[in-house]
Amino acid sequence: MKTRVSAYGLVVRDEQILLTQLADFCYRPRHWMLPGGGMKHGELPEQTVVREFHEETGLAASELDLFHVHTFSESERGPFMGVQIAYRAHAEGEPAVLEVGGSTADVAWVPFEELPKLDRVPGLDVILTKLGVAF
Repeated sequence: MKTRVSAYGLVVRDEQILLTQLADFCYRPRHWMLPGGGMKHGELPEQTVVREFHEETGLAASELDLFHVHTFSESERGPFMGVQIAYRAHAEGEPAVLEVGGSTADVAWVPFEELPKLDRVPGLDVILTKLGVAF
């Protein structure tokens, strides 16, 4: 079974959440999710979220605080186990995707009331439920 461990940054301000949109070549094209991604060998989850967050948003994630760990398995792509670690984080500024040719197509501050209109990855719904956000 293939296992992927990933870390994500959860930033909320003024009834908005910072989200990234997956590129067309990804498993869930154009779906929205938290900024973050897969851990590199030897990397700590906190290092992963800071690195991935910056690549995908152009912003610096700071004040990390463990929020939730979500595990799931899928059989659609063959035996697969995912471990997603979400940290509450602080970030300021206007986001812009820095990584060229990566898995992130777009990044935006999304108002909570817009969430029902978006295609979201299942892991994001887990986080939103834990936050108490209705969607």
